[in-house]
Amino acid sequence: MKYFKLIDSPDLKYAPKLKNWYGQFDVRNIRLDKYSKLPEYELFILEPADKLIFTDIILFLFLLVSPMIREVIKMYRDTCYFREFVLLDQKSEKSGVYYLPVLSEFKGVQVVVKSCGENKQVSCIEQYSGKPLIINKNIFWVKDSIKRHTIISLDFAESLLRRNVKGLGIQEVLLYSK
Repeated sequence: MKYFKLIDSPDLKYAPKLKNWYGQFDVRNIRLDKYSKLPEYELFILEPADKLIFTDIILFLFLLVSPMIREVIKMYRDTCYFREFVLLDQKSEKSGVYYLPVLSEFKGVQVVVKSCGENKQVSCIEQYSGKPLIINKNIFWVKDSIKRHTIISLDFAESLLRRNVKGLGIQEVLLYSK
């Protein structure tokens, strides 16, 4: 099975960024075992920006998705809970509805970026020796000592690409057990 990690895309440079969120929202509760502590609805004011694009994916601070992405997640029927966020840009007087997905999280998984040689005829080189891991989910988190990675399956990535999602950046990864 092929997997991809969500990464910053050029569109995310103009994505909404939350203002004064610290103290208003505890990111440690973004887990399946603590999601009930999260508010069901939250309003956030955005940082002023000259150019603002309400992208379908926001990676700043934590993962937020548009209603369209939420429907794709629900279509795949993976275990996931959502909290609704309204993001308000006071400068332009525009707002957008987003959802905070609370996904299954896996620890003890090594996420290795699949790298290719510069010559297009050279096959991709797997930089890690070990047994590849298969996780039967289409969207999930992998937590390492530094950060949480949002991982999607090839089928899920294709579903997003067919919908012309704004702000989607992906990088192929390999998953190994530690």
